[in-house]
Amino acid sequence: MIDDKAADLGKLLTLEQEVRQAKDGRALIALICNRSRDMVDFTQSSVAVTGPSGKIRVAGFSDIAVIDRTAPLVTWLESQCKSLDAETDILCPSAQDRDPVADLIPENILILPLRSASKGLLGAFIVTRSLAFSDGDKTVLSHLASVYGHALASHNNTPLWVRLRARLSGRRKWSILAALLLILLLPARLTAVAPAEITATEPFIVAAPMQGVVDRLLVQPNEKVTQGTPLLQLVDVELKSSLELANRAFRVAEAELFRGRQLAFSSSEDKSQLAELTAQVELHRAEMNFAQQQLSRATVRAPNGGLIILDDPRKWQGRPVVAGEQILKLAQPQFVEVEVLVPVSDAVTLAEGNRVDIFLDINPLQRHRGTVTRVPYQSSITEAGVLAYAVRAKLAADTSLPRIGLRGSARVRGPQTTLFYFLFRRPITAIRQILGV
Repeated sequence: MIDDKAADLGKLLTLEQEVRQAKDGRALIALICNRSRDMVDFTQSSVAVTGPSGKIRVAGFSDIAVIDRTAPLVTWLESQCKSLDAETDILCPSAQDRDPVADLIPENILILPLRSASKGLLGAFIVTRSLAFSDGDKTVLSHLASVYGHALASHNNTPLWVRLRARLSGRRKWSILAALLLILLLPARLTAVAPAEITATEPFIVAAPMQGVVDRLLVQPNEKVTQGTPLLQLVDVELKSSLELANRAFRVAEAELFRGRQLAFSSSEDKSQLAELTAQVELHRAEMNFAQQQLSRATVRAPNGGLIILDDPRKWQGRPVVAGEQILKLAQPQFVEVEVLVPVSDAVTLAEGNRVDIFLDINPLQRHRGTVTRVPYQSSITEAGVLAYAVRAKLAADTSLPRIGLRGSARVRGPQTTLFYFLFRRPITAIRQILGV
């Protein structure tokens, strides 16, 4: 008795060693079908494996080299293997289940699942014979099934793309393709995401009143000023000198006119020069008034109240300017709009009234709604060197007004189209630019 058990244990160890040394999956299946008889006697055995598509298909028979996939027995075995699940240990088909192949297969059938702890159900080991299987036979077969499942897992290294291709084959492939086509025909709205900035609506431009040099700015950025507040001061040394010279020339002309009037009482020749002296006085008075007016223009004052929009006051100090050059802006905080710089490469068809969603960097979770009010026909170069359209939009009435100068991003909604065009608009554009068609 002890010798028989030792012999059976030796056969089991030898079989497990051969299973571990199998070169590939096909050699392993042949070994399972034909060498398992050394442990448990059976009439015929078969191995079914789970393919890349997820279906269990018969891969080998004992004593048979080529499998006829159209044979009724093969079809029946594959249909029985579909009943295997995570809870099944041994599947024994009933007499009713065996009716279609009663004349092709012995009465006693055991279907044992081949599982792996890491990869799950990998197939099934099927054995048949005329005599009933004892509990000991079932125990040995269950042990062999666990060994075979572990061995199958080591050879089951099918690439992912092969498994996906297998799962998408046949009728399922056409169903998925039809579903994708229907999805791509769903309506979608074109959108463009572009940088945005809160700007003032029609701000007053404070420009240099004449050619000169900026002495200093008298206000700071974001400062609120009232009408008449001094904004900037131009260098006025030369203007003061001109006014002083004009004043002196005017006083000299007045003195000569006074002397001429006194001499006119006694000399007719001096009387004839009164008109010329009077003209000289008026000329020098005009020059003095002009110099005084120029000096007053050296200090630029606010024409009305508002908010100072200025980047850096220090860069203007000592800077020469020409007449009409913009220095700063004077805006009304309650009148703001949004400037959206839509790049030409990402532009969509826009029109007045299109919806705009603005998300400022200071609070990206809050959405400000607006509508497009102006779409330029021509693009321009932005400060970042990008060719873009400067689209203007106004904020909705129920939206809290953000501070002028805040930046963020805006999503501008364009016309409605299909999901296909929405997803592949840029690739199509790039391909056309490359191919020139």
